[in-house]
Amino acid sequence: MLENKIFACLLLRNSLFEEIQFEEKYFKNKKIFRFFKELYDKYKYIDVELILKHSPNNNNAINFVMECMSEEPSPSKCFGYYEQLKEEYIQSEIDVLNEKLKRREITYKEFTKLFSKITKEFDEEEILKINNITIDEKVEREYTGLAELDFLTKGIEYGRLSLWSGITNHGKTTLMIQFAKECLGKGKKIFYFSGEQTASEFKNYLYVGMCKKEQLEFVQDEENKKIYDVKPKAEVMKRLDELYNKYIYLYNNNIPENNVETMIRVMNKAYLDGVRIFFIDNFMQLDNSEQLDQQTKIIEQFKRFARDKNCIINLVAHPRKTQFNINRLSIFDIAGTQNIANKSANICTIIRTDILPEDEKESIGKVLANYDYDIDECDGIVEVLKTKGNSCKMVGLKYDADLKTYKEVPKVLPSQRENLKEKYVSKNRKR
Repeated sequence: MLENKIFACLLLRNSLFEEIQFEEKYFKNKKIFRFFKELYDKYKYIDVELILKHSPNNNNAINFVMECMSEEPSPSKCFGYYEQLKEEYIQSEIDVLNEKLKRREITYKEFTKLFSKITKEFDEEEILKINNITIDEKVEREYTGLAELDFLTKGIEYGRLSLWSGITNHGKTTLMIQFAKECLGKGKKIFYFSGEQTASEFKNYLYVGMCKKEQLEFVQDEENKKIYDVKPKAEVMKRLDELYNKYIYLYNNNIPENNVETMIRVMNKAYLDGVRIFFIDNFMQLDNSEQLDQQTKIIEQFKRFARDKNCIINLVAHPRKTQFNINRLSIFDIAGTQNIANKSANICTIIRTDILPEDEKESIGKVLANYDYDIDECDGIVEVLKTKGNSCKMVGLKYDADLKTYKEVPKVLPSQRENLKEKYVSKNRKR
């Protein structure tokens, strides 16, 4: 049913209230349309919780929402649904006119006049006119908290898919969890699939990064005093649980069928509960994802989810094996096909500097110097390989091992630039 599809789209993407000039007269269920519109006008958002709070009958409200969602709507097609709804309305008005003419309740002249008036309201055009196209005034986006990275990408936009990669143990998960913490700090709900960590490991990693050092407990290993584990103190853990219980949705890795269809289904449940920021770390932990022919299909499904539900999806991907065993990756090292790169709005890679071979460290350091960072001051690098934002460059990072977080390394001063570049010229001279 068209009306139910439109109602579902309004729930999935509230901004449609601003993007489409809905008219109540086209809806048969005017009461529900009015209810939705009044909620949005008052709160500037609408979700299931808000509907239940204001609905006189919760059971009826739940059944109605489930019925709408069963239509499998696509918010990107909502304007088409609405145009079709208007067509049906006008056709029904014309049918009424025809019946009145048959019963001689109106004259043919009156029929013609009323017919023209009705059809004039609906002038379907397949070609868009430039003056009817609106430019988005405000792009909705989130930020990683790393200022230079956020400048390069112009933030991570809603409705887009971003791909993050790097060699094993180079810091992909660290960066993703840090981004997740930034979102939580702004009161945003997140969904996280951690394919390589247990639920307990993920929770500890997340919470430790939210603490100050005095809030942490450092537990020494009984056999080796040089080794210690870090976790939040009990009272801090309790407070974080209370604070984030309704904001963190963690995928259960014990689900038997761990494929993209199951993932999308679980993500959709979280979305209906208000989640709009998703982290899939990493998508190659899903069944069949190692097969190149399946990767494009998986990426396409995630891209559609992000677009249709106006969400952010961050996909972490291991690079494919390269014959050169390099640490600095290209787009083609991340995935086997150009299609995957084309479907991603941003592609970023992480490089850990302390384990780089000397020759590769030098070559990367030379590139990094062009962006005013000294590799000897960096524990890591994030490189933007593709973006719809400002520029593709490198950003130098410093790692805090206790808090498990990155900070941006300060750029060298203008007076130090020549010395930094000279460092690599001198090395070449010595050779």
